[in-house]
Amino acid sequence: MTVRARSWKQKDPLYRGDAAAAVAVPVPGANPSIVRHILYLEGAGRETPYLSASESLETAERFAGNGGRVWSTTTAAARKRGVTHVGHTELLVLLNGKGKGKAKWSSAFEVQQARRYVEQHLEHLLDFSGHTTLTTAELEAFLVQLFQQESLA
Repeated sequence: MTVRARSWKQKDPLYRGDAAAAVAVPVPGANPSIVRHILYLEGAGRETPYLSASESLETAERFAGNGGRVWSTTTAAARKRGVTHVGHTELLVLLNGKGKGKAKWSSAFEVQQARRYVEQHLEHLLDFSGHTTLTTAELEAFLVQLFQQESLA
């Protein structure tokens, strides 16, 4: 389990492990289930309106894997571009029982599994569901502005 070195603040960076060339493109109109996103239901590469990010550089490095890259952004940069930040603490509140809001799910066990992953990875979500009018090319350009390259894994 990743342990917080100190309390995360809104001004602190969020890290994402992804491909070396670019950040994966979210699909704003995809199924908005937070549990589905966190548990990778339907597998890696599934359509999702979210991008996961972490307070932990170590976690992002793990997700980048060999040949990937760590990317970073801030909640201020996301908000400036109309992306909703679903913070770690908010995710923990949503992921209780059978879930609440976009985390509502039929299985309390799966909700708790998602909660464990959020705790383990110090996860935050960037929600792109408000950007349904953007084309894939426009989203790619948008992500170039939102994320900065940190390091190659």
